[in-house]
Amino acid sequence: MSMLAPLLAADPASPRFTIYDDARGLRMDFSAQTLDNWASKVANMLDEEFDLPLDASIVIDLPVSWQAAVIAVGTFNSSRTPLIDDHPTAPDIVFTTPERAENWTDATECVLVSDDPFGRGVEEAGGTIPPGTVDFGPTVRFYGDDYFGNSPDLSTFAQPGVEAERYLAPDWRGTDDFTMSVMAPLAAGGSVVVVTGSVSDKRLQEISAAENVTRRIQ
Repeated sequence: MSMLAPLLAADPASPRFTIYDDARGLRMDFSAQTLDNWASKVANMLDEEFDLPLDASIVIDLPVSWQAAVIAVGTFNSSRTPLIDDHPTAPDIVFTTPERAENWTDATECVLVSDDPFGRGVEEAGGTIPPGTVDFGPTVRFYGDDYFGNSPDLSTFAQPGVEAERYLAPDWRGTDDFTMSVMAPLAAGGSVVVVTGSVSDKRLQEISAAENVTRRIQ
């Protein structure tokens, strides 16, 4: 059962993860249901497409984005750990951009993720897929919206002082940051608004007011 089941039971429709990328004029919003669908698809893909062991090295070499977030949540959902800042030289699998693919020739599997705001694949967005790589968008869409593998209890990601509120958080820089900024609010029954890039205090205040933020994660 998906680790996000408690959020689905409590309120499947309210926003749980929101991300702003002002440099691109983007705002993406995920309810518990939508986030769970993506997390389940990613977990199923890791199990079925790649048949990865639970201790597999799963590198996420992507800019802060909603795609990077759902891949990380899906990896946790499958009882595996995403490596966002700790990059071994020859990982079992890496999720990266087409521009960075040449840096990962030693990876067993290389999955390319486009920066398309609506999740289109690299080729669907007009790019090319080098031989031996996998196009994330059309591949992950093939997998089911429900995950029936073993998932950790969401409470595993709880952090002291993080409660059921709506948080504002900056870019995550690594796995620990992601756990604190995204997983901990979800574990508490709350939600999070992540703002990427360099943003003025005035703009952060505007976003906080628009999103009904109650607390900040520094």
